[in-house]
Amino acid sequence: MYLLVLIFSLLILYCIIPDLWTRFFSRRVLKRGTPTKRYVFFTFDDGPHPEYTIEILKILQRYNLRATFFVLGKKVRSYPEVLEAIKRSGHRIGNHSYSHRFVWIMPPNLIEKEFEETDKVVKGIIEEEPSYIRPPWGGNNLALWKHISKDGKGLVLWSLDSKDWMRNISTDDIVRNVLEKVKPGDIILFHDGRWDDISKKTVEALPRIIEGLINRGYEISDISYAENSKEIVSLKSIFLYIWEIWERIYFRLAHIIELEDSESILHFSINTYRGKPLILKDGTLLERGDKFIELHLLNRKISDILGRHNSLMGASKEIERRLIFSIGKILEYIERNDIRVKAMHGVTVLYRLAEKKNFDIFDFNPFSRFFINIYEKFLLVVYHPLGFNRLKTKGRKLIPKSIWISLKSLKRYLYSTLYSIV
Repeated sequence: MYLLVLIFSLLILYCIIPDLWTRFFSRRVLKRGTPTKRYVFFTFDDGPHPEYTIEILKILQRYNLRATFFVLGKKVRSYPEVLEAIKRSGHRIGNHSYSHRFVWIMPPNLIEKEFEETDKVVKGIIEEEPSYIRPPWGGNNLALWKHISKDGKGLVLWSLDSKDWMRNISTDDIVRNVLEKVKPGDIILFHDGRWDDISKKTVEALPRIIEGLINRGYEISDISYAENSKEIVSLKSIFLYIWEIWERIYFRLAHIIELEDSESILHFSINTYRGKPLILKDGTLLERGDKFIELHLLNRKISDILGRHNSLMGASKEIERRLIFSIGKILEYIERNDIRVKAMHGVTVLYRLAEKKNFDIFDFNPFSRFFINIYEKFLLVVYHPLGFNRLKTKGRKLIPKSIWISLKSLKRYLYSTLYSIV
């Protein structure tokens, strides 16, 4: 028993604490650039590859872009001419270990060998060592941290995963993963050297991603620019990580229904009304035991929309369009599954749109309003790009409201005025 406790304690000290420190607290780790500038940073792992890396270099040259390639020493030995092409094209080169082994529980001697051997191979070909390290899967431990500190190299992770490494992912999915989630300052993870030809999809997706980012006003650069403007990993990012884990657990426990459409910004549940009888504007009477739709806003997607637009008006228009689309999809779902509901309900501080669309808007009692207001302000701090600064300027104006609309009025509104959008 004591031996097991000792082993577990050593694992915590050697692996878990350094890994958590690296991902959430360390000021020496580059995970994203500053969010106040519309730059993003392309990184490619697992190369060089004699076909896909060359194709990616051609695409980047066509758009006059620079990126960072995190190479494996083993592949550099096999394809030195591809490494030379990366360097010749003006891109940055980073160390991704020698053989892509999982470093989390790797002993110190193997850590040194994996990364020093890659430095040696790269230097033998282009006469300089990589300036950055990105361990496979972003893993870390005490030995790797010591190695990085000794060599003075920068440790680079990522803030947006294109998921191009997934075996069954499509080219369209890779494009959506980037363009729907990108925010200013993101370091985007791609792969140019997968062994099983998955990187072919990266090559196919890349021009569409580049053009989509340019159309949204982004500039694309390599890690060196991000390093000069990096954002320190903050307490906010820790809250966001923990909150989204809790949100996934809550959605499962509360039987939240997820719409399988990338355009949707809503999930929903079917609930039973338990309050006093409620008469809505069109005369619909809601009584105890009646079923209704409860809306749940996808805060991460709203945050992504706000970060993507230069103006609040542009973001508001996209949010309104996607809300209407999402509600239409919810109505399709309940009709397809023959679910009988009388009304739709939501809780929000953004009720001005509802005022224009003939919703019933009700105040909460002081006790409920106090706690809901704290919850809504917490979400604003965590998800809004300006965080606490947004709370300081708008916090007093945030008053949560309960909004209702009968199913009959909702259908009339959607199908008569915005049928083409739905």
